[in-house]
Amino acid sequence: MKGVASLIGAGSTFTGASLLGFGLGILADARTGGEMYAFLGLFAGMLLGAYGAFRLLSRSL
Repeated sequence: MKGVASLIGAGSTFTGASLLGFGLGILADARTGGEMYAFLGLFAGMLLGAYGAFRLLSRSL
């Protein structure tokens, strides 16, 4: 059961960071009138989420 919980935690970390980055990118788009901030925010969130998920999985194994 510990393996399943760590997988769910890693997936939640990745998803949460991706959504947070995308939301911040949309907010920056709306405030500045830029066109690429949503994409950049999503990409940055995915990178941070992948790093966090990797760290969670490496500790649990």
